[in-house]
Amino acid sequence: MTSFVPRKRPMLPRTIRALLLIGATIAPTHIRANDSTAELATGGLIFTRSPDIEMRSEDLFISTTEIRVQYRFFNHSGRDVVTQVAFPMPDISFGMDSDIAIPTNDPENILGFSTTVNGSPVAAQVERKALLNGIDKTETLKKLNVPLAPRPGQKQDYPSQETWDRLIREGLIEDAPRADGNMTPLWVLKTTYHWQQTFPAGQEISVSHRYLPSVGGTVPMPASAFLDNPSILQIEPSKGINRFCVDQDFLNSMVRSPNSNWQQNFMEYILVTGANWSGPIKEFRLVVDKGAPENLVSFCGQGVRKISPTQFEIRASNFVPGTNISVLILKPERADPAPARDTDRPQSVAGQNCDQLWQQRNSIFKAGGYCFRTPRAIASFGNAGCKYDNIVDVPLSARDRQLVNDIQQVERIKACPR
Repeated sequence: MTSFVPRKRPMLPRTIRALLLIGATIAPTHIRANDSTAELATGGLIFTRSPDIEMRSEDLFISTTEIRVQYRFFNHSGRDVVTQVAFPMPDISFGMDSDIAIPTNDPENILGFSTTVNGSPVAAQVERKALLNGIDKTETLKKLNVPLAPRPGQKQDYPSQETWDRLIREGLIEDAPRADGNMTPLWVLKTTYHWQQTFPAGQEISVSHRYLPSVGGTVPMPASAFLDNPSILQIEPSKGINRFCVDQDFLNSMVRSPNSNWQQNFMEYILVTGANWSGPIKEFRLVVDKGAPENLVSFCGQGVRKISPTQFEIRASNFVPGTNISVLILKPERADPAPARDTDRPQSVAGQNCDQLWQQRNSIFKAGGYCFRTPRAIASFGNAGCKYDNIVDVPLSARDRQLVNDIQQVERIKACPR
């Protein structure tokens, strides 16, 4: 049987790793609330356990623009099997530091999920729950006419003062004056699509689904930021952790390309849940598409081969999922040939305290049109005229980008709070 290598792995794993690069290297990130966007881990379908159902194949395609999965199932029994099929959406938190990548504006279907069986669309039901410390508060919010998925950081006019006070008393939102209108929900939204599926006796059926991935990312950073702080690469030598199997070849490639900044995108696909069919997956295929030939990609796996200028493939027989799939894609961005001098910058950052660094960094993003989400940032800068919900989309000049990088480096040295 074949399985993916475990998440917590030695720095130089014996398994074949997907070290896929062209002229440079890649890097993940530690999630910071104001300089990055976190991904939501997504996965596949979950079935009610049935020993009669065999998964003959799974064909998985992962890119930053789409995730597609196609399954072939066979019912070995002499009777039809009717079972519940579910697709759990990733949990969504709305707290102070929540800055996650949600690819659509549809609160009912944040990932644009759709599915077919034997080529015909399936009308799935949706179940949505708001949980506060594990307690279901869905009915409370519905009775108060509060949406389960309000947009944090945007002014909320609908709750009365009485409703606002009750939400605070029950710990459902941050304690803030209603006049501010900036509601910060403290519950977690759980959403699941589900339907009843019939597996005919002695027959094979095809089930497929597709959705938009939640892609995390950071602002472009120079190679020196990664080399000076390996934790940005999610490498922790003391713990033997190397999430994306980054090795010295990647680091050396960064050194050979000193004039490039790198914008990171990263995704996680949940592969290990829902294995309720009979036996292993007979035939498993994974294709990861990095999007453009100049982009760089890294993920851990066995038997990786390049099948096109942008696509990399893993095939396995009798496959047993052992860990999730974490994919990292790096997009190059040319930096100014001559970096801005300290005398060109509004003020040197080395002597600033954490509050000053925070103010200066967010002033840059404000000027670029970023829509802030945390109450502190909204109170300080407002969101008038903002254009960009995702911080990696904010168009910054190379000079401002370099200044942001300088600020972030000083913040790390000073261990400034998030």
